[in-house]
Amino acid sequence: MQPNPISRTLCIALLTATSAGPLFAENDVAARIERVNHGLRPEVSIVGDPTWSLDERMAHYKVPGVAITVIDDNGIAWTRVHGLADRETGEKVRRDTLFQAGSVSKPVAAFAAMRLVQYDKLALDEAVNDRLIAWHIPDNEFTAKVPVTLEHLLSHTAGLSVHGFNGYAVGAPVPSILQVLDGTPPANSPPVRVDLLPGSHWRYSGGGYTVMQLLMSEASGLDFASLMKKQVLKPIGMRSSTYQNPLPDKWLARAAAGVLPDGSAVPGKRHTYPEMAAAGLWTTSQDLALFALEMQKALKGKSELLTRESALDMLRARADGQYGLGFGLIDVNGEAYFGHGGWDEGFCASLTANRRAGKGVVIMINANQPQFMDEIMRAVAYEYAWPGFKQYTPVRLSEQAIKNAPGRYRYNGEQVVSVSLDDGKLYMQYAGNERTELVPIGEQRFVRRDREAPVVFRLDAEQRPELAFELARGEFQRQPRLPDDQPMPRELLLAGDSEAALAAYRKLQEARDEAATEGYLNDEGTGLAELGQFDAALKVLLLNTELYPNSANTWDSVGYAYAKKGDKDEARKYYRKALEIDPRFPSAIAAMEKLGE
Repeated sequence: MQPNPISRTLCIALLTATSAGPLFAENDVAARIERVNHGLRPEVSIVGDPTWSLDERMAHYKVPGVAITVIDDNGIAWTRVHGLADRETGEKVRRDTLFQAGSVSKPVAAFAAMRLVQYDKLALDEAVNDRLIAWHIPDNEFTAKVPVTLEHLLSHTAGLSVHGFNGYAVGAPVPSILQVLDGTPPANSPPVRVDLLPGSHWRYSGGGYTVMQLLMSEASGLDFASLMKKQVLKPIGMRSSTYQNPLPDKWLARAAAGVLPDGSAVPGKRHTYPEMAAAGLWTTSQDLALFALEMQKALKGKSELLTRESALDMLRARADGQYGLGFGLIDVNGEAYFGHGGWDEGFCASLTANRRAGKGVVIMINANQPQFMDEIMRAVAYEYAWPGFKQYTPVRLSEQAIKNAPGRYRYNGEQVVSVSLDDGKLYMQYAGNERTELVPIGEQRFVRRDREAPVVFRLDAEQRPELAFELARGEFQRQPRLPDDQPMPRELLLAGDSEAALAAYRKLQEARDEAATEGYLNDEGTGLAELGQFDAALKVLLLNTELYPNSANTWDSVGYAYAKKGDKDEARKYYRKALEIDPRFPSAIAAMEKLGE
């Protein structure tokens, strides 16, 4: 019997397609990885703009090593590693190289806390002091009105102090969790105390997660590392992950060595974090991706570890709307993402995942350069068409169309935004910062490459010109045009008119204007120092010491700016001043040790 030629051809085609399928898929993955490796970009992506390569940005930020795991179609698409795990030994990053997750430890710990709630070992709305045994949150006028609950701890609304922790260098004594909570030696952080009404404000608190660490251990009868292994790490299959601190010898051989923001090595290569729930997880990018996938499964009711109700509760916004229970909540043009960033000494990590689509990425580096991770995340987002991420197409506008835009606009009580026209292009500049181009994307609508919020020039209800930042959900932050003869406090400060500037800031301080608070001015000054704008940074930070002379933090920040500038003598001077006010101020102590004192 002669075979049917059509059937024979079809069989050959099917066999060829079957054998070639994996090869085509492999080639497709390789091509996508290559595009990601050459697709790093700033915060705003504009059609036609060049992108950066992974190698050039690693060199730019002085990042020794990176591990990347991409989540797509509800699974792990790929994991790739680059560079060195240890610059000193030349050891390369491997897939099983361990990185410190920093504050990405928090959502993993929160997942375990929710499991204990499911087992009725804990309750979200119960006063934690009713469950704690070895230590209790000291009562005061705030806790008398509202007791601290587990929900408060998980959502950073407990009113508890201590933002984060510096860890402990190799060879340094490591405190117990009770010593950390009370701020007693050898702890290098202040005591964890309630100084805001619980539930009234969102304020990030690693101290709160350390209270939760003790609570979870006592409720379960297990040490925290064993509890996390039992409740999360082992069930999810995170075989290269541990909360053990100090890191046991059997894990140390796989541990990366950290690099500080200035490019120097972490003394002893890595720090120990007894504040495990807040900052103590050692893991890999692939293990953290498995955790993100488990959370995505739970949101769909498909997890055997966490109920859908618990997962949804974790992503229900609390307080300021940007944080749930353990996770940060991210809105990208109406699309919901969850995630967290992390920073330990010499290490940074980032987890980002879509709430409804099975997409995400985990990035881990042995350097303190979070901007680098953001650039990688955006490369992945655009390559894998993440919902909400969009590119802007520039349009041409005549000079006539933009001639009325230049001017000075009031940003807040102390800062000004200046808009100028140069060679047919508009530029925007905050006082003390470098200018940035405004790229037109529509009639009177522009974007900046370093900031997502579009800029709109328009007339207000009284037909007066204003600049407005377009925020989420159609809201606008409005900046009215200023008269030329009305200098703002920041302009007075930068112009060297110290007396007038100080008087203007004191007036804002008396009015309790946010723009004259210690925290705001500290963030502004240190941000300028990060950008290399040292003259402006020091003027802002020194002003802060005049407004808040009894705060160790203000003097410490001046020391930081001088250290960043490379002036070690001046840095020591201001760090000493911080330590005169608070002899146990942790960042000043760490800085002085680094400076050889």
